[in-house]
Amino acid sequence: MNPNQNKFKLVLTAIFGIFILVGLVAFSTYKASSPANSNVEISVWGTVDQKVFDSYISKYKQDGGLQFKLTYTYKSLDTIDGQLVEAIATGKAPDSFLIPQTLIKRYLDKVFMINSVPQRTFIDTFIQESELYIQPGGIFALPFFVDPLVMYWNRDMLANVNIAIPPSKWSQFPALAERISKSDNNANIIKSAASLGEFKNINNAKALLSTLIMQAGNPIVGLENGYLKSKLSYQSPADILPPAVSALTFFTDYSNPKKSSYSWNRSLPTSKLFFLSEDLATYFGFASEFNDIKDKNPNLNFDVAMMPQILDAKAKTTYGELYGFAILKNSPNSLAAFNLLSMLTGRTSVQTLLEFLDVAPARRDLIAAGTTDPAKTVFYNSALISKGWIDPDAKKTDQVFQDMVENITTGRTDIKDAVSKANLEIDNLFK
Repeated sequence: MNPNQNKFKLVLTAIFGIFILVGLVAFSTYKASSPANSNVEISVWGTVDQKVFDSYISKYKQDGGLQFKLTYTYKSLDTIDGQLVEAIATGKAPDSFLIPQTLIKRYLDKVFMINSVPQRTFIDTFIQESELYIQPGGIFALPFFVDPLVMYWNRDMLANVNIAIPPSKWSQFPALAERISKSDNNANIIKSAASLGEFKNINNAKALLSTLIMQAGNPIVGLENGYLKSKLSYQSPADILPPAVSALTFFTDYSNPKKSSYSWNRSLPTSKLFFLSEDLATYFGFASEFNDIKDKNPNLNFDVAMMPQILDAKAKTTYGELYGFAILKNSPNSLAAFNLLSMLTGRTSVQTLLEFLDVAPARRDLIAAGTTDPAKTVFYNSALISKGWIDPDAKKTDQVFQDMVENITTGRTDIKDAVSKANLEIDNLFK
């Protein structure tokens, strides 16, 4: 090899090493004072409320003295998918989008994969659920925050039956239902211990069912020979029943009038409305609903606790909506977007965000630092046990889960057949 080739090789190696170092610094410390190419305007679409996001960005710039150009556009969760697909097709897409992990599968081939940062650094920086973003080819998105499912509980309703501490185990709920759930002379439920057993009138029903199924030991979706497949029918040799069957059995018992735990039926209003009307003892909602509940009924005497767990669980689990910034592959500003979004997912920026949203940080260091806010303490602790799954099509799997529940509650099929049917339908959505 001649001297010129040696020099070229040394220069190339040095440049490559600098890029790796920059990536490591960006992910592990996030202390950049301003994004590279700060004159480039980065456009972001997201499902966080426009006023909330604008207030957060304004406060972050004010506190940090940072100046950068970012245009944020709010899109509803119901429409952002279709609008993104159309924008990509017409060349009018944003540089980045901020969405929950439920859309990972839909955009795997449309995002700029971050592949210069070691997975070890990523795993050490962010909560366990963030590993859903680690995909073949690199990192799908930069984790921003997580919105975990928690349990809101009516303090008066529990105190009225001499219960001082809210249930922390699902095994406590049958007895809770017997003490709290009440029906009138026409067998109409007028007070309920828990909204379990139906789908249409239970807010966050799929997230709640996902929690129960994952707690039982079923990942819902997993890799098999390199391909994503439904695991709803999964059963290990040690399982008497498939975990999903056990979870659905427990869940649907609460809508069965023949069971002593009977607490819910489809004639009731939505679970959130019933909780706000002070007729439901426990409500399973996201952390982000905290202030909405306070605002809609200022007289409601309620508190928040972590999601109940199964007895003797090896690992605690709740469902979490994980939000992250993904960069679209066709963005002409991918490097500038990466630098800016690395800063926005850094410690200082996320601390500012938490002043405006009732969620939990996706960063381990912020969770470890803790908070003095009693409600957010629950949210932070819940973030550490949050899990999710790769959803092939969120709207279609909503229907699959609803059909699975209603096939059981109407007696159309037994529980095992209902789970098998749902397993096949989710599997087909991956094909």
